[in-house]
Amino acid sequence: MKTGKTLKICGSITKKESLVYLTGNKLENTTIAEADQPYSNYYGQVPNKPEPNSLFLFTEMEYSLEEALRFTQNIDICAKNKVNAASAVIYSAQHKLPAIRIRNFPDYQHLKILQECYKKQGVDFVKRNIPESEPVIKVNKCFSLQVAGDGYFLDLDEPNEGYFAIPYNPKFQEFEALIQDVRNNTSHSLFDAAFGGIIIKGTVVDIVRIYSGHLNLELLKSIKEEMFKRIKTTSKEHYLQGIH
Repeated sequence: MKTGKTLKICGSITKKESLVYLTGNKLENTTIAEADQPYSNYYGQVPNKPEPNSLFLFTEMEYSLEEALRFTQNIDICAKNKVNAASAVIYSAQHKLPAIRIRNFPDYQHLKILQECYKKQGVDFVKRNIPESEPVIKVNKCFSLQVAGDGYFLDLDEPNEGYFAIPYNPKFQEFEALIQDVRNNTSHSLFDAAFGGIIIKGTVVDIVRIYSGHLNLELLKSIKEEMFKRIKTTSKEHYLQGIH
C-alpha cells in the first residue's frame, strides 16, 4: 500500500474507559455517560476541556454503525458542528449494553434536544446501571487515515493518534498485560493504547491505536517492536499478509 495514501474506512476500537453519569439536560429515565478520563494512561489525569468528551447515549436496542450515522446526519445541530457518531457496546457484568457514541458535540445544554431528535427517528433511550467504574467498550466507527508505511497509519482527524497492524485480535486481558509490560520495562512509559480492527479491501486488519502528545512514525515503530518481542506465537509474515 502506497505511503501517503488516504483511507476512508470503517472498523472498531476496544478499550477500558472510565465513565461518569450526566444528571442534567437529558430526558427522564434515560442514561447518558461521559468518558471522563480520555487517554488516561497518557495524561495521568483528566485534561481540561470546556466541551463534552465522548458521550454514550444508552439505547434500548443495538444499532449498526450505518444506522447511527444515518440518524445523526439527519440532525441539524450535529451536521453543522460536524459531530462524530458511532455505535457502541458497553460490556458490563456479562451484559452487552448498547449505546450511540457521540464526539465533538458542542455543549451539554442541548443534550436533551439531541435525544429528542433521535427519538423522532425512532430511537428509544433507556436507563442503565453500570456496576464497573471502567467497563470495556467497543466502538464501531469511521476512520480517516493516512498510510505511513507497511502496516502503519496516522489519524487525519486526531493528530495525536496513530495505528499499527498486529498479527491477531487479542483478548482484552492479554492486551492489557502486554501493554503494561511495555510500559514497565521500556522507555515508553507514557502513552495510551487500545486495539481494534479496520477493513481494507475486504480484509480485516487487526490494529493497535496509540495516543501520545509526541506521536510520530518512529514512536509507533518502537512500541510495535517492543510488543512484537513479546508476541512469540505468530510470524511477521502472517502479520503482513493482506495489508499491502
